[in-house]
Amino acid sequence: MIQVSYERGFPGLCWVSAVGGAAKGVGAMKIKALNRRGSDALLMGLAAFALVIALLTTTAWADDAPQPAARAIRLSNVEGQVQLSQGTQLLANPAVVNTPLFEGSLLTTGDDGRTEIQFEDGSVARLSPNSSMTLAVLRGQDGSSEAEIALESGLAYFELQGGGLAGTIRVRFAGSTVTASGFTVLRINLDNAPGELAVFSGNAHIEHGSAMALDLRGGESVVLNGADPARYNLSESIEPDSWDTWNSDRDEALSADAAARTGATRSFPDAGNPAWGDLDANGTWYNVPDQGYIWSPTDASNPGFDPYGNGNWMWTPGYGYIFVSGYAWGYTPFQCGTWNYFEAFGWGWAPGINGCQPWWGGGLWASNLGILPPGYHGILRPPRHTPFRPVGGPHVPLPMIAVNRHNTGGNPLPPRDKSSVVSIAGYTVQALRPLSPRPQYDHSASGYVSRAVGSTGTTIHGFSTGTGGIRPGTTYTLPRPSVPAPSHASSPSRVPSSAPSHVSSGGGGAGGGGGGHAAAPSGGGGHK
Repeated sequence: MIQVSYERGFPGLCWVSAVGGAAKGVGAMKIKALNRRGSDALLMGLAAFALVIALLTTTAWADDAPQPAARAIRLSNVEGQVQLSQGTQLLANPAVVNTPLFEGSLLTTGDDGRTEIQFEDGSVARLSPNSSMTLAVLRGQDGSSEAEIALESGLAYFELQGGGLAGTIRVRFAGSTVTASGFTVLRINLDNAPGELAVFSGNAHIEHGSAMALDLRGGESVVLNGADPARYNLSESIEPDSWDTWNSDRDEALSADAAARTGATRSFPDAGNPAWGDLDANGTWYNVPDQGYIWSPTDASNPGFDPYGNGNWMWTPGYGYIFVSGYAWGYTPFQCGTWNYFEAFGWGWAPGINGCQPWWGGGLWASNLGILPPGYHGILRPPRHTPFRPVGGPHVPLPMIAVNRHNTGGNPLPPRDKSSVVSIAGYTVQALRPLSPRPQYDHSASGYVSRAVGSTGTTIHGFSTGTGGIRPGTTYTLPRPSVPAPSHASSPSRVPSSAPSHVSSGGGGAGGGGGGHAAAPSGGGGHK
């Protein structure tokens, strides 16, 4: 797309800039909407357009070379100390939410750090403190894509949807590989090598080379044997961990956003991507004739709002500096579509008729600004350069460059409520309302840990206590302890301040009823 804008006071003067190929469809507004001050200005602008187009399309971000089509997923949550690296290069410390993660990205959490990554179909991977994982493989598009997450250390949770927009997802740890069938919730603990796997819900298959192959279903766990991979300790119960509650709390936060979905986000080809829920929960959609769906964030009601006024420039090995928005909702509106400024309304974002087609699909980062307000101060992307590397030493980390500005000349509109009838591009339109609420989040059928809405304590659905520990059964409420109870003797820093104690009722831990099993080598085929 090419964007054209006029300088106030200079009717015949326009400037043109190239915008990434993802900004297309309804995101590229009609030229007649750019300026309504007369046909002479439009004609002169088009003449200038013809003169400079060849130059600009070759010099816009000329220090970037187009990269092969790539795939990225979202860094969707960051708490405490979390750093992001790729190869030998430290990219961000601390890491920031909304960063697109590419193949080779390494996330490491500190003593108080925890983080979450989110795939296109809603699959997630979450790291507790003192843990690390690598996106070892991240390739392809839609159902034919594949991803492999390597848990390097610590404790992590994986919720895998099973196919769809994210394709095949594998989890690898300590020489073992786990795959899932359908919606599956896993917990992997590497504090005691070579690791423990718990399957809260669904069905998982684990292999360790040719030495072991095992199928697990919801409610089962296995402790691997470092001395002999062909042997393992299988249990038909799961010992709870103090971080299980944090994992379920994150589920509820995502579910709350999804409950606000409108007909706009459910109409796109990639409607299954949970990132759309951020927009429904943090702004308002309008269906504008001749333009399609336009979204305006609640933040845009404030004077001086600038889409590119809050965030960070982050250097990446493949694309140089890319912009990472500082707004909680700022992932999807900065990877595709177009931001436009409408007189009497303000800023709005249009995704395009084909849904979100990310800029990295074309291999080149560019801003997605379209119609700009008079006097708008354009964005200044830092020049790309190769990280300095001392002779014989490691790469020197490049700092994140913070952006915190108000567009003083760009948004003269006062704060107002955009949820009522408004005027956009000459049309009077009504805000879209959320569709029927999504059913309450509940895993009672699968035995997965979840917190019930309105409960005074932590409710564990689908479990009951007994001498054998926690087993599939009825629903009960676990009261909150007065003193935090650690779950990892070797890693006490993983225990949150509000962590529930291990469940006990009538004695017996999770291992009490499961017992140990000696597995047959390779041909064992798994436990049913």
